[in-house]
Amino acid sequence: MSYKRVIVVDLASLGLRSDNEAEQLNASSDNILSHVLNQSSKSDLPTLRRLGLFNIFFNGDHSSDEVNPVGAYGLVRTNSVVNKPASGLREMFDCAVNSRVSSVFEEVYKAQKSSVIISRFVEYLQVQDFSKRIQVPNNTATFVELNQQLEKMRSGFIYAQVPELQAAAMEGDLDQFSSELKKVDVMLGELMDSLEDDDLLIVTSSRVGDSQTQDGLSTYKILPVMLYDNQSNGKHIEDIDRVSVIGGTVLDGLGILTKVKRPSKSLIPYLRKEPV
Repeated sequence: MSYKRVIVVDLASLGLRSDNEAEQLNASSDNILSHVLNQSSKSDLPTLRRLGLFNIFFNGDHSSDEVNPVGAYGLVRTNSVVNKPASGLREMFDCAVNSRVSSVFEEVYKAQKSSVIISRFVEYLQVQDFSKRIQVPNNTATFVELNQQLEKMRSGFIYAQVPELQAAAMEGDLDQFSSELKKVDVMLGELMDSLEDDDLLIVTSSRVGDSQTQDGLSTYKILPVMLYDNQSNGKHIEDIDRVSVIGGTVLDGLGILTKVKRPSKSLIPYLRKEPV
């Protein structure tokens, strides 16, 4: 199925790191996200629990303490040698058309659909001339602007990055990260309640946001992806190889995936009732 609107909320810090692909997920226990999730009570982060974040990172170990997730949820695995605000964005949104590299933002524009970017200044995003670009100073402003754009847009793609989580993760500030994540959880819940039947929400992370990750050192990144629409059922997605699947899912959600030369895998089938 195609959606009229696809919304990507990039929390830009919710990831784990490991030294190699064979390392077990929970071996990265020094990550700030691991600490926050381990310390969260059942009443904390109810929206992210519903979206499957706890099931993703604890692999069922906390199943007695979990609600049944809605939508589709799983892990994206990729590799990076940089630890910058734009880490992962190029891999997430670049795509091949004819003899050049395009982006999801450009392809959405060429399909005559609106494209909006809401974020702090990030170089990769600011050069996407085919999109309306809106700079925001904090998490609350991100969601305020996102809701305003949804009131105006009847079709198209909105990418919204949450800046304060990333800043707290880079500084290794556990208390601030936990506080901001709880606020984001509330705003995500309000966003989900406002979605229409032809909207697709993708909650993911473009980067790890770990203060211990060093530039120039190859870092294996383990990032969450959670998809939701008003008709979806909870389903765990396994074996997602690359973060580029996010861009493919956006294009597929808007019905234009076949227009790119080498389309990425899409996660849309995981939201359907029939087997993938």
